[in-house]
Amino acid sequence: MLVSIKWLEEILNTKLELKSLQKVANNLGFEIGEQQNLCPGDIVIGRIVKITPHPTLKNLNILEIKTTTHQQIVTSATNVKLNDLVFVVGAGKRFKEQVIGERDFDGVKSNGMLVSEEELGIAEKSTGVIILNKGREGAHFSDYFDDVVLDIKVNTNRPDLLSVIGLAREFSIGLGIKFSFKERNPEQTNHTDQSLIKILDPDGCPRYTARIFEGVTVFESPFSVKWRLHSMGMNAINNVVDITNINMLLYGQPLHPFDLDLLDLPVIIRKAHKNEQFVTLEGTVFKLDENDLVIADKNGPIALAGIIGARSSQITNSTKRILLESAYFSPRRIAHTRRKLGIQTEASIRFERGADLSMVDEVSRITGEGFKTSAGAKETNYISTGKKAGLKVIPFSLDRMNTILSLNLKSEDVKNLLDKCEIRVSGKNQLKARIPHYRYDLQIEEDIYEEVARIYGYMNIPDIPPARWGVTKLYDKSRNFIKFLKSYMIGLGFSETYNLSLVSSERLESLGYSGFVKLKNPLNERFNALRPTLFLGLLDTVHYNLSKGNYSLKLFEVGNVLLNTEPFEEKKLGAIMGGERYPNFWENTDQRLNYYDAKGVVETILEAMRIKEIEFQNKEIKGFSQAVKIMYSDNEIGYLGAIDSLFCEREFYYFEISIDRILSLVSEPFYNPPPKFPANIRDLAFLFEEDVEVPVVKNFIAHVAGPILEKVILFDYYKGKNLPEGKKNLGFRLYFKAPDRTLTDEEVDRFVNKIINEVTNNFGAILRTKETN
Repeated sequence: MLVSIKWLEEILNTKLELKSLQKVANNLGFEIGEQQNLCPGDIVIGRIVKITPHPTLKNLNILEIKTTTHQQIVTSATNVKLNDLVFVVGAGKRFKEQVIGERDFDGVKSNGMLVSEEELGIAEKSTGVIILNKGREGAHFSDYFDDVVLDIKVNTNRPDLLSVIGLAREFSIGLGIKFSFKERNPEQTNHTDQSLIKILDPDGCPRYTARIFEGVTVFESPFSVKWRLHSMGMNAINNVVDITNINMLLYGQPLHPFDLDLLDLPVIIRKAHKNEQFVTLEGTVFKLDENDLVIADKNGPIALAGIIGARSSQITNSTKRILLESAYFSPRRIAHTRRKLGIQTEASIRFERGADLSMVDEVSRITGEGFKTSAGAKETNYISTGKKAGLKVIPFSLDRMNTILSLNLKSEDVKNLLDKCEIRVSGKNQLKARIPHYRYDLQIEEDIYEEVARIYGYMNIPDIPPARWGVTKLYDKSRNFIKFLKSYMIGLGFSETYNLSLVSSERLESLGYSGFVKLKNPLNERFNALRPTLFLGLLDTVHYNLSKGNYSLKLFEVGNVLLNTEPFEEKKLGAIMGGERYPNFWENTDQRLNYYDAKGVVETILEAMRIKEIEFQNKEIKGFSQAVKIMYSDNEIGYLGAIDSLFCEREFYYFEISIDRILSLVSEPFYNPPPKFPANIRDLAFLFEEDVEVPVVKNFIAHVAGPILEKVILFDYYKGKNLPEGKKNLGFRLYFKAPDRTLTDEEVDRFVNKIINEVTNNFGAILRTKETN
């Protein structure tokens, strides 16, 4: 946001120093970037007292100009006449990094030059010199127009600072100046014909006002208006358009004037039709769709709402009747169209951040007064429709605020601090803050605490070390657990990644997700939803690496996923792996990571987390083949699967585990002394039907054997050649152990025989021995 120091001085009625403004900006949380001094050189104001045609050169005139002295200047300008006030640069004086010399025009000396708008940079081309409507002979340019323009870096959550009034209000807080800028409230014209405006898309345009003026005279704005617009980075157009732009810069409320005689009323605020064409003021043609918001008449769009007007209804010197628009448009809708079409205007910047709904009517009235004063306009109609701004009150606790900020403020202190930024506070301990309409950034009580800290001064808050006893046991457990988990994953050869939490809703839907959180005002369609899974971010990282020739990857991420149902937010571990098992190994064995490698990583991680009795149960998961859900104590804690070739051209495997669910299920660590007695190990192999699931058999064996069986693992899996069709071989290793003695072979044999009988009877399995192999 560009802002003129001179304009700020006019509003605050005081002289301002650049260093003071920079200090205030830093203390209040925004930044002043570049500064530009606009004084172009040694220019003075002169009055033309005599005009004589050049005796030999056509199209040249000899002017006698009175400044502090009389000067003779030869010019080709045709727009000058006696008693005109002009800008003069005398011979030997500086103008834009050069010194103006004396020139000879066929024997006639010219002791300087007159200045045009083109030479000052406020117009691309000019045919004459600048004529002033007021000024003092001999006065320097800087006496009237010298200025320093600041480039203010405005935070995205502070749209109120995209106005000179907003910045003046903010600087007044830091400078200790009472902000008392008030506009005269103009007379209100009666509503006469509401049928002239129709809002067909109230979500896109909650409020719309229109004023109609007749008897308008359109002409060039005076130099003072042109120079002010130039200092703020805008071009002057004519007196009508310039008034709307000046008020937009001053109040932050964009306006748009239409030539009423070029409209076929009513004015309709609606969604664009598919493939509807729109021609801008500059003549650029755009093709619109149903997501774009337009202002239209019976013949089609007359403006892209909140962005730019159409050529068909622009103000020209022949305009006699005007319809003045002042409205509030949906920031999300403006942002969508602006990004899609690649258009950014001063209006779109303000509407996209969020204009002040309460100023829609007020700025319209003020601008109407300007039309009456400068364009001789007569207001004949005022139409206002849609919702009005409501009152926002935020309750907050004085004690909680003092605890969080490490302060000891009384309620009166808080009231006085917040009163500086026009936040009215009532109450004593349980307080209520009435929020100004323009402060969209203040939504919850913590925002009020931050505002108090900002006005009180961050540098004035005492530096107090955090209390160690304030950290909860749960926080320690979670933090230490995640720290351990990351270290363990790195030890397994994985690399940690950090990915964006914003993803594409279209990609989520392709994976079968429906209950995810969509953004109201997304950056673009690629980032219009909050991630309910870590998968897409890790998959994008894999694709990027594959495009760079890195084909063997083991990556993980620990992060939050966001949901639109309970628990709303959940911390998860996501990991993706694929490629060669031993990349860059000189003895190239061409061994590739497979599903069982990924499954082994899951088991290893969970065992390190003291979770041993897990099950892998088949599950249909869109985007994955050979997918299973990971179960522990009848709770699903994650899933594992091979990524479908539609999503990744190479073989990669992905698993995702809920850290929050694991933390709620695992017990506190306890000491378990090392076993005193050895285990008795037996191997059993069975021939099963092909559809029998391994976890089901393992759980069955554990149940049959009872506590004497320490663990059972699958050590062999085979199907194919030399086996009957539809059969598979599963080999299980059984570890028998007693806590108080060494088990005898006879004891173990009894349990083994029981397991064999139960498995063969319940699954129809055949025990495999040397004779049956």
